[in-house]
Amino acid sequence: MLPHVVYEDRDIPYNTDKKFWGIYVNENMKWNNHIKYLSSKLNTSYYKISSLKCVMRTMYFACFHVHLRYGLTLWGGDPKSIRIFLLQKKVLRIIGKAGQHASCRNLFKDINILPVPCLYISEVVCCVKSNMEKMKYNKEVHDHCTCQKSDFHTQFCRTTLFKNSSAIVGIKLYNKLPNTIKRLDKIEEFKRILKYVILQHSFYSVDEYMSS
Repeated sequence: MLPHVVYEDRDIPYNTDKKFWGIYVNENMKWNNHIKYLSSKLNTSYYKISSLKCVMRTMYFACFHVHLRYGLTLWGGDPKSIRIFLLQKKVLRIIGKAGQHASCRNLFKDINILPVPCLYISEVVCCVKSNMEKMKYNKEVHDHCTCQKSDFHTQFCRTTLFKNSSAIVGIKLYNKLPNTIKRLDKIEEFKRILKYVILQHSFYSVDEYMSS
């Protein structure tokens, strides 16, 4: 049952979604409407790019990537983000002058552009790296001698919403990194090496990254 709100004898309409700083936020923290909104926005960018005779990589970043990256840590883990990924691949085929049904995995590497899932991985992992002082290691929480004792500890999640949040997913993705990357202290070097590593695989999903 929706709440009935009255202010100065006027009924205040109840909305389940609200646009806040350019992002549609749902009362249940679902990203369906934002992804739908972003998809429409990126479709406009796609048609602009497709109408050009010569499409450069810089045009992708100016017209498409700038919208795609905004708020990615919030909606990037939603299964419906596949809509955005499919649009990205359509633009990539134009830049790479590839066929309509051509595989994009090698195109991402050749053009040096991260697929949406890889971009999401990069964003949330870098958030963890930038906030390491707030994290606890498994060995600080328990005395069990396991191979994961030097990994960051993930909190127990009572809800699916918290379990799928970028804060929890980011720690799991970070723990999956090779130790040689984890040990990098300078954030810019960390970002550069991280991008190189995940771009070489061009992961098409978070699950693919976790199982690699």
